[in-house]
Amino acid sequence: MSLSKFHGGSSSSSTTACAACKYQRKKCTEHCILARYFPQEKQNQFLNAHKLFGVSNITKFIKGVEECQRDIAMNNLIFHANARARDPVWGVCKIMLDLKHQIACTQAELNLVHHQNLAMCQTIALQQQFGCYSYGDLLEQGDEYLNIDGHVHQK
Repeated sequence: MSLSKFHGGSSSSSTTACAACKYQRKKCTEHCILARYFPQEKQNQFLNAHKLFGVSNITKFIKGVEECQRDIAMNNLIFHANARARDPVWGVCKIMLDLKHQIACTQAELNLVHHQNLAMCQTIALQQQFGCYSYGDLLEQGDEYLNIDGHVHQK
């Protein structure tokens, strides 16, 4: 796999260094393990990851992960680094807490809707059992009906 594939797919002989190699001021080879995850245009992501983990630790980390799992692992590492850059105190924990809160609120809303649905079903069952109807149904059933002021009206 050529390095040019990681740098926008250009086939020119002069390739630019990935963000990691550029930061370290070294030549980026086609065997650069970080080029895939930190192309030149993603320098901010590299700087976030470098600040949190360091180049050496990132390299050790990626070499310790099976090749088929590297994309997922590096996406996770980059996500954590970016979250820490946005929120230096809480980092990714803030995102997790916000999501847990959102799930709890949604669950409470769902429980409320279930209770309302159950109450509506029970009301309908009682109406059918005792022959109770809504005001609109009464209007349609008979020729006469009483309105709110107690007067009898004809249809």
